[in-house]
Amino acid sequence: MRDRKVPVVGIPLSLGLLILVTVIYLTIDFARLRIHRVKDVFIVLFGSLLRRHEFAGLTGGSYLLLASLVVAALYAPRVLIPAVSFLALGDTIAAVVGLSIGRIRFWGKTLEGTLAGLLVCIGVAYIASILPDPDMHMPLGAGILGALTAAVVEVLPIEVNDNVAVPIVSGLVMHFALLGKLFGA
Repeated sequence: MRDRKVPVVGIPLSLGLLILVTVIYLTIDFARLRIHRVKDVFIVLFGSLLRRHEFAGLTGGSYLLLASLVVAALYAPRVLIPAVSFLALGDTIAAVVGLSIGRIRFWGKTLEGTLAGLLVCIGVAYIASILPDPDMHMPLGAGILGALTAAVVEVLPIEVNDNVAVPIVSGLVMHFALLGKLFGA
């Protein structure tokens, strides 16, 4: 007897888990901002990881999870994976390089950090372009366009948190590149 595929009703498991994790994280983050006892424990456990502005506001993790949720809801996995990876890997490397060896400054960022982040994002685009699964494969040209977009969005002095802007905007650019059948999509 052949296995029959049962249609899945509702949201995919991965999106459901992302929603659950986001709700839990946001609950803790908001509790930390409102309840002194939670804040005290949070500071003891994670205070050394927080940036100055995160002591009085949401952490970068909250913004990352919210942006990941938006990107997961809006775009296909072939866009989601590089868009979130541009932030998780590219932005992290940009910060590490910028803080450690960055010398040429503009808009509060460093040229060295920006270039390092861009190179990592291009590496992510390349890896996404060689994935054999057609549902995950991102054409290299569209991925590089997304990588360039991520680097530009990360460096621009905009009011929106870059943990939100980088994956959403780079995902949008790759999404439209794929819709327009650019780069052999």
